[in-house]
Amino acid sequence: MHPIFLHWGHLEIRTYGVMVALGFAAGLWLAARRARIAGFDPEKIQQLGIWLIMAGMAGGKLFYILLFWRDFLTGWRVDGWNSLREGFVFYGGFIGAAVGAVIYARLHRLTLWKVADVYAPAVALGHAFGRLGCFFNGCCYGKVCTLPWAVTFPSPHVMAGIPVHPTELYEVAGNLLICGALLAYSRHERRTGQVWWLYVLSYGVLRFTVEFFRGDYPVYYDGIFTLGHIEAGTMIVVAAVALFILSRRQGHHA
Repeated sequence: MHPIFLHWGHLEIRTYGVMVALGFAAGLWLAARRARIAGFDPEKIQQLGIWLIMAGMAGGKLFYILLFWRDFLTGWRVDGWNSLREGFVFYGGFIGAAVGAVIYARLHRLTLWKVADVYAPAVALGHAFGRLGCFFNGCCYGKVCTLPWAVTFPSPHVMAGIPVHPTELYEVAGNLLICGALLAYSRHERRTGQVWWLYVLSYGVLRFTVEFFRGDYPVYYDGIFTLGHIEAGTMIVVAAVALFILSRRQGHHA
């Protein structure tokens, strides 16, 4: 746990923000490289990336406020406007970015699913950096465990000194694996949209699995399931249906 990356006088830069910024930079770099291969103007794809960042951040913050209203109010009372730098929900950011992508694609007459295929590995790469930021920040922590790779957070963390699952690192490793697998798969012939929906499906499976080890939720349904399980399950079902529909189509290969 290392929440403060740099503290110089009144200047305070949080590690979470640094990791998120690095994630965005890495994702945009990868997307630009893949844009050339797909026949897109790399500049338009990078501009889309900036659009997605703004829409994703807005969606992630909005969902955090709606789902964790009490935590938001507590942070606001303590830090005021500074509290807005933390507290984002991935699914909210995902939805916000998706809406932003649809609008941008329509405005610039881009084929939406081809763009989505280009960005899929980049999203996984960027998300890995974001989860690393969560680890340094001490959020999204796991349940108590006695495994050799358990981690302990220092005070004043709510689980200070207690070994817990490094759920953030589980997602870092999983997202990097997804990124590599999608890059390898995209080299082969596929239908437009498959790479994107494979990302949605694989991340849904990853998140659904990791949720069993999360320990930071105030409510667990039936003592084991979380809100994240519901959201991840929805991603899995939607992606599976989309991939089935794509598999039934003839032609239209990218």
